[in-house]
Amino acid sequence: MMAKIKKTTIKDVAKEAGVSIATVSFVLNNRPGQVISEPVKKKVLKAAQKLNYHPSAIAAGLASKRPGNIAFVFYKSDEMISNLYYSFVLEGAIREATKHSFNIMFSYMEDDWETNGDLPKVVREGSTAGVVFIKEIHPDMVRLIEQRGVPVVLVDHYPQMEDVSAIEIDNFRGGELAAEHLIELGHTDIVYFYANADRPSIRGRLDGYRAALEKAGIAFDAKKHLKECEEFTFHSACDLAMETLKKKKRPTAIICANDELAGGVLRAAQRLNVRVPDELSVVGFDNITMSNYTEPPLTTIGGDKEGLGAQAVRRLVNAVKDKADEEKLQILPVELYKRDSTGPAPKKM
Repeated sequence: MMAKIKKTTIKDVAKEAGVSIATVSFVLNNRPGQVISEPVKKKVLKAAQKLNYHPSAIAAGLASKRPGNIAFVFYKSDEMISNLYYSFVLEGAIREATKHSFNIMFSYMEDDWETNGDLPKVVREGSTAGVVFIKEIHPDMVRLIEQRGVPVVLVDHYPQMEDVSAIEIDNFRGGELAAEHLIELGHTDIVYFYANADRPSIRGRLDGYRAALEKAGIAFDAKKHLKECEEFTFHSACDLAMETLKKKKRPTAIICANDELAGGVLRAAQRLNVRVPDELSVVGFDNITMSNYTEPPLTTIGGDKEGLGAQAVRRLVNAVKDKADEEKLQILPVELYKRDSTGPAPKKM
């Protein structure tokens, strides 16, 4: 039977360095307001390194009265982790949190929160320094968390809360860019596929698309230019595209509110032998990994997904340190990624 390895404690480090436990704590946690000479600091650090001692993040949090954790809260109805777009947002957040010596915690909430009223467990237990919400929020919950002195940052959220620190990409400009690209290629018969228009990000993309059409002198007609999918899924877009492309007078281009819908349109075009981009151009939104590997590769709009997560953590860290950002809403830029799914409008026969 193997002997149990004894874990090094702060007491061991203090003994090795010949100083008090409090001095070790002040040095390793870099506490402000404590005057400790450089020789003593070096002695403590050398002892900690020799004994391979790493202070517990939880213990450090308790000592400073601020937990070293940031909580990401989302609802069970949202497939957040498996969603390709938000997985990149979380990756950026984790990297940034590591830079600031914070841990990331995940907390799920029931989607009927309005009726049960419980706050996330990490907030109730005081184990998080701040909370990031992605997508759906309940404004009352946000207010209750803020009332506890816990800062909140919102990412791509709905419904809107204008007086809470929030980050999103420039959805309006993204919709404009998609339409402008197609208009420059000579397209005028452009249709927009979308779902969940109640979400501000989707509404922003739609409004940008409409603005670009009108700027180009193309009279906007909702019945002609908008097609609403039943769900925000590949299969829903595929079904709607099959119906749309079978019509005698079909569009020469389709813009989709995200890349998954665009993938469904490409599948429908393939099934109907509609050549992309010779007969139909397709533009997506989000620039997820899949957009590089569709057939043909998808032209799409993309923002800095990792940047969304990183900026959310930076804002939260600033709030924890009482360095609130002056502007509540931060909008990150987007760009057009031209690939093989778009081309010149087909000549009219």
